[in-house]
Amino acid sequence: MTATLREVRLYGIAGARFGRVHRLAVSSTAEAVRALSVLIPGFRKFLLDARDNGLTFAVFNGRRNLREDDLGAPVGGEVIRIAPVIIGSKSGGLFQTILGAALAVAGFVFSQPTLIGLGVSMALGGITQMLSPQQAGLAGASDNGTSYYFNGAVNSAAQGEPVSLVYGEMVVGSKVVSSGIYTEDQV
Repeated sequence: MTATLREVRLYGIAGARFGRVHRLAVSSTAEAVRALSVLIPGFRKFLLDARDNGLTFAVFNGRRNLREDDLGAPVGGEVIRIAPVIIGSKSGGLFQTILGAALAVAGFVFSQPTLIGLGVSMALGGITQMLSPQQAGLAGASDNGTSYYFNGAVNSAAQGEPVSLVYGEMVVGSKVVSSGIYTEDQV
């Protein structure tokens, strides 16, 4: 029986620590991870401790990003790629960063300092958005304790969410930072 060797590539810190390219006789991505865990000392512990270290993994078969359900499926002749991804990083803010950089360059080319400032601030906002983890709001919770005290249902916010600093008139819903209710007997 002749086994076909499949190329498994590790990226990022995993590739630096355990080697970038491995050739293994495997039929699925799950089997490739299991084989790497057996063959490379410390690889299994690295995978198990990854979430505690703020990492998760993106696994690709060729150009196709695999879901957890697809890891046991047979792979074709494509390269299996495993890349560590920092938890909290996402594509949100990428367009804002690119647009901000383009505006800053256009402002530099046309000698428009206002456009440069706008572009730089937009790019920095996009970078901040990509780096910061976003908490899930109360909308996904089944027991949404909506507050109708001030402006209706838009006033519910989860703990730890950013609070907007508004100058001038507000055209948006507010977030209650602190509130209290006390009872009093009426005479």
